[in-house]
Amino acid sequence: MKNGFHYGVRAFRPGDEEALLALHNRAFDGHAPRSRRHWDWKFRENTVGTTEIVLAENGDGRPVAVYAVVSHRALLDGRECRAGLQTDMAVDPELRTGLGGSRLIVQLGDAYQASFLSDDVKIEWGFPEPELQRVCLRHLKVGVLRDVVFLVREPTVPARPSTTLDVRPCARFAEDVDALWLRCRAELGTCTVRDRRYLDWRYSGHPDVRYTLLEARPRGGGALRGIAVLRTDGLENVVSLLDWLVPADDHEAERALLEHVLAETARLGKRFLVTWFPTPWPLFTRFQLEHGFFARSSPFQECYRSRDSAYDRRWLDQHWYQTMGDIDFL
Repeated sequence: MKNGFHYGVRAFRPGDEEALLALHNRAFDGHAPRSRRHWDWKFRENTVGTTEIVLAENGDGRPVAVYAVVSHRALLDGRECRAGLQTDMAVDPELRTGLGGSRLIVQLGDAYQASFLSDDVKIEWGFPEPELQRVCLRHLKVGVLRDVVFLVREPTVPARPSTTLDVRPCARFAEDVDALWLRCRAELGTCTVRDRRYLDWRYSGHPDVRYTLLEARPRGGGALRGIAVLRTDGLENVVSLLDWLVPADDHEAERALLEHVLAETARLGKRFLVTWFPTPWPLFTRFQLEHGFFARSSPFQECYRSRDSAYDRRWLDQHWYQTMGDIDFL
């Protein structure tokens, strides 16, 4: 019992899966129901292999609130660490009136930090709904990192496609995507580790969404020069460019991939191609100046929590590379 509420708070235990899944589907009524396969993919099969969930249960042992985080391998200023994506925080609809639901989330947030945060977890991020965001900002030492500003462009079919590079879809990225990641990681510095293990889990292994995976290679064969990931059925009437891994100095691969993606958007009859990079990132400016995108505000804000004062809001905003693939609901 705490603050007058008779709910037990504890960490996830095997056997809680179906009850937590039922809570999720009650709390997010109106959205597509989540399957058990999706739950396992997200909370068992992630690249760290941990299930980081705390829950509140009533006197009958039924979960009534949940605070869930997906742990990721990450780079922070070039050093490997763990980072947590805060996701799927929910309170049973019957407890949302008054302050009860907010107090439960605060309790669960405190319990999560006590149960799962360790010295190697350096940063956390998420995209909470406004009501949840207010609770996290006030009580859980969470801050607003930045607005999510999309880059948007109408599709076109290129007049002169690349004559030296082929862009082709694949079911899974080939093994040499790890070599591409090693080329890119030094210039990215702070980001989710985008190696083959992560890309397989995030995109090829997703149980509900069929992403389009693209590789750019020299014609006739050769080393991988860049990759892109598309989603064609997410945001309404658009193709979303979810992920992007191209060395900053490989303008030929950048152009070839974008030409292919724009042509695919036109072929599908979609109105816009949409992507996201943080506004301080060079790609955000280059996509506008060189590739004809325009910036458009969105209703989303990214929140964060840092465990090292050297990596404050300003530093992270300037240095943290992210894409639409880092937004968990896409």
